Amino acid sequence: MAQIAEPLTGIPADSPSSLAPVSPKPSMSIDPTTATQPSVRPAKLQAKRKLKSQDQVRVPENGPGTYQGAKTSIKSRASSGTLIRYDVRVEDGLSVDPEKAAVLIQGVLDDPRSWRGTRRWRFELVPVGQSATLHAFIVTPRTTDQLCAPYLTRGEVSCQNGNRVVLNAKRWLLGVDAYGSDLKNYRRYLVNHEFGHAIGKHHVGCPGPGRLAPVMMQQTKGLGACRKNPWPQATEN
Repeated sequence: MAQIAEPLTGIPADSPSSLAPVSPKPSMSIDPTTATQPSVRPAKLQAKRKLKSQDQVRVPENGPGTYQGAKTSIKSRASSGTLIRYDVRVEDGLSVDPEKAAVLIQGVLDDPRSWRGTRRWRFELVPVGQSATLHAFIVTPRTTDQLCAPYLTRGEVSCQNGNRVVLNAKRWLLGVDAYGSDLKNYRRYLVNHEFGHAIGKHHVGCPGPGRLAPVMMQQTKGLGACRKNPWPQATEN
């Protein structure tokens, strides 16, 4: 995702054995309470409901540093490109289901508009405990800072650091102003951006007014003159 100070590639990978233990505790689920307003038109009402739901989500600043590991396994639909196997871990105490998050991440990475569309890479989700090249984390802001150090995430942004793709739960659950209530596409952007760093991609700027923002642009900081875009292989229309 877009970051204040984002790591570059080529950092020595951490050993999986250095990761904190995975906790078997069940995850919590978000309870998106909504309020109906009959006088509001359906489209506006839906947007208001989304915003209200996000406003009610509370993200703890600190976590225990233990994780629930997703046990789901999903192979890539692609048959060409370098295979990258990864697992997903969610810090205890967050209202994020690790299985649902893992399926969402794999769905993004296996979309033809994502990196597999280049035919150079393909991603495969494996259960925690199996051999994996990358470890994706969804963690509290303070744990993000710890896993991303020495890069400065300041509790606000995410990073890729060695063999870790660290997604800040504040961004995962609340999104950013640039995407408004469109949390679905912001999460797509977040995944594609951070996994993009893991395959060697670096930050770029807005190519011009009204153009789609490249996925490696720091869209979390804002879009400038560009339009929001969560996909590496998106086409202008």
